[in-house]
Amino acid sequence: MDSTSRFEPVSIARHRTELANGIEWTVVRTRKNWFALPFLCFWLTGWTLGGGAALYALITGDGGERLFLALWLVGWALGWIFAAASILWQIGGRTMVAITGGALVHAWSMPFVTREKRYDAKQIRYLRSGETSSLLGWGRSLRDVPPFMPSMASGSVKFDYGARTIQLFPGLDESEGRMIVDQLAARLPKSAVVIRSSRDGSG
Repeated sequence: MDSTSRFEPVSIARHRTELANGIEWTVVRTRKNWFALPFLCFWLTGWTLGGGAALYALITGDGGERLFLALWLVGWALGWIFAAASILWQIGGRTMVAITGGALVHAWSMPFVTREKRYDAKQIRYLRSGETSSLLGWGRSLRDVPPFMPSMASGSVKFDYGARTIQLFPGLDESEGRMIVDQLAARLPKSAVVIRSSRDGSG
């Protein structure tokens, strides 16, 4: 037996480089959760039917009942939007980073929605990879959390921006974060990748 057959398989990076309108983007697509996605679809179907029944009762009910149903439907609508957005994120979500026009552009998109933030490249400091952990130690379970949800998971790519630490790509391992850091560092000002002596212990 070939001794190399006993080695663990080398994992393949999830990030890809894509060109759009002449801009080179580092793109990570959402990894589908084949337990959560069917469950959300099933739940949303029942939730939609329940909301339809409540809406019919609101139209045909009396005053006291209608007030309660109106308040309930507000919560129903919020739950429906959240579940539908989570399904869309599972189906077509992606996070993207590019260096263009003197800025680091961080964007996320899913069907019907795109959001973007721009950071002045000259103000970026201490670009580095980060640990894939969370405040509760549930780093893996918090991976690929939709960006519209609060997440306690740390990013696999980090940088200082003034008095803030910006964290990107929480769904990746630290080793893949290092790959992305190397790609970004080649296109950022040198000041972005200088490690301060207080950080590296060199005095």
